[in-house]
Amino acid sequence: MVIDIATLIAGGESSSVELKTSLSDTRRIIETIAAMATSSGGHIIVGVRDNGEVVGAAVGKGESERLVQQILANTDPRIFVDVSRQSLGGKTVLLIAVPPSDGPHLAFGRAFFRSGPATVAMTRDEYERRLLDRLRESGGYERRRATSVTLDNLDPRKMDRFLELAQGRLREAPRMGHPKELLQRLHLLSDGIPTVASVLLFGKHPSDAFPQAVIQCRARRGTGDDSARIEGGLFEQIDDAVRFVERNLRTHVDRGSVRRKEKKELPVEAVREIIANAVAHRDYRSTAPTQVLLDDKQLDVWNGGALPSPLTPSALRQPHPSIPTNPLIARALFLAGYIEEWGTGTTRVIDAMKANGNSEPLYIAEDAGFRVILPIGKSISALIPERERSVLAKVTRGKPIASRDYAEIAGVSLRTAITDLTRLEQMGLISRVGRGKQTRWVKS
Repeated sequence: MVIDIATLIAGGESSSVELKTSLSDTRRIIETIAAMATSSGGHIIVGVRDNGEVVGAAVGKGESERLVQQILANTDPRIFVDVSRQSLGGKTVLLIAVPPSDGPHLAFGRAFFRSGPATVAMTRDEYERRLLDRLRESGGYERRRATSVTLDNLDPRKMDRFLELAQGRLREAPRMGHPKELLQRLHLLSDGIPTVASVLLFGKHPSDAFPQAVIQCRARRGTGDDSARIEGGLFEQIDDAVRFVERNLRTHVDRGSVRRKEKKELPVEAVREIIANAVAHRDYRSTAPTQVLLDDKQLDVWNGGALPSPLTPSALRQPHPSIPTNPLIARALFLAGYIEEWGTGTTRVIDAMKANGNSEPLYIAEDAGFRVILPIGKSISALIPERERSVLAKVTRGKPIASRDYAEIAGVSLRTAITDLTRLEQMGLISRVGRGKQTRWVKS
């Protein structure tokens, strides 16, 4: 979506617009970002006086990146903003786009909200009320009413395409041309009002209502650099993101085949499965887009969604129960053939990677999201330091070891050993068995 900065400035400061002459008061800027994210989002324009006079922002090299890092470090839940330089009247201004969220977000340990053009500290009672409201809805955000959207904002053509894809899986499919019947069948209406899930799946312009619901793609291959911001419905996002990765993958000849056979560096079926799962399981309350990064070593897919308890990264390497974060979205993707039988996708990715001659994928649980690494060829991800890699090579799969065993093999202290083992557990390469002094670690 193109932002008309001149129009924003002309409208003056409001609950969704803040004008700053410089980045000197970074703390206040971050507090304002937290306040905007807690409600409907907004924009902060740096290099403009309160009266609308454009004075320009003296932003040094790397200062925008440092600002983003400061925002991430001092907000909770972390807020992912988009910072860009813009030219206005021959002068450079900095545009900080703040996506909307459920909130409340803390800045430096305090909660804020916007009251007109002012950023105001939230009382403890108000913060706790909003936090409780968010917790009540944490398992059902996709079911929330999209109150700013009507049925006219949904695209019947997308529903028609869905019905074509779902033939054979959707019993007694609703008749074409009756979108309300389909939405009711998929439980995507609430008292006749479209839900978040219906907009994400079938909206004409979903990012207008949910600007965070996009996929940011980037490919850095050799000296080349390709990037794309992928919007649209979730089905289109998956298709476009897979095409982006596929066009940036190199092809080589399989020398082990009797007949000449060309194959991609990564199996496309594994790429598709991982991207589809990222879309299905992400937390759509998060202000961060799904991120896809391809380089010469690996494909890295990240989304802002926690791994549902009691699943662990190591559990994903074997048959496991399906616990979808967004069951309605996941069901629609399943019916359309974008994901297969629930609970088997991660193991099919492992099989596809092995069959293509690649190292196994890494499934990594992080504080702010979930990451999947698909190594190119036999390369080992740089996320695994040499020490851990060396110890893993010496450990027998399925045989438990104690922390002190790891410390002895690696030649490190017990504290360092526990840190290493915890990191490997987060990557799903080992699993923890037992508790306290009886804790053992098993190579997955």
